[in-house]
Amino acid sequence: MKKVLLILVTLSVFSSYSQEKQVRFYDINGKEITRDKFYKNKDYSKNLDLYFENDSIQYGLLIKRMNFGKLNKIQFGNLKKYINKLSNTKIDSTKNIVINYLSSLPKKSENSKSRATWNIFDKDYLRKLHRIAEIQQFWINSPENDNLKYFHSNTIDFISDKDKLFEKMFFPYQIYYGNYLIIKPNGLYVTYAGEYGKQSVWELTKKFIK
Repeated sequence: MKKVLLILVTLSVFSSYSQEKQVRFYDINGKEITRDKFYKNKDYSKNLDLYFENDSIQYGLLIKRMNFGKLNKIQFGNLKKYINKLSNTKIDSTKNIVINYLSSLPKKSENSKSRATWNIFDKDYLRKLHRIAEIQQFWINSPENDNLKYFHSNTIDFISDKDKLFEKMFFPYQIYYGNYLIIKPNGLYVTYAGEYGKQSVWELTKKFIK
């Protein structure tokens, strides 16, 4: 698998590629399934459909939007050091961490507008987030993102994931508009994949932390 072709495309678009290459479909557990079952199981509230290709095969893959896990002491310690290094901010071990992670998509060449109207950049987003619990929040971007101006970099202090640590640990796929991550002081975490709004972050933070 070398290249993400399309995110959330229609069956007809993907079918045009299948005339030239073998096509395989996989569910959220990595099990191969039929084309019909793949598209029947698509549910944007629960999963995303991603598409990849190599020289001879194309793949359709469903991934869960929400994933839970726990960092061990070493993993969490290394992650805190990495954030500290990137942001020059000491991580408070008693606080929760919220990461808004901006992927490399959409590319600058794909934009027809000069600035995103995404409500995650509204002024009340952080104010309300910090009222929910004791939180340290960071804006992290993929180092391959060439479109930061579109995402209000004049007012948002984005930090590049230079070593791609977040990508390796939490966000292996370049999904449009990125993902977010919430980590409790004990290392328990939840990630949410794909385009989202401020309300999604507020609600999941409340449920996960409290």
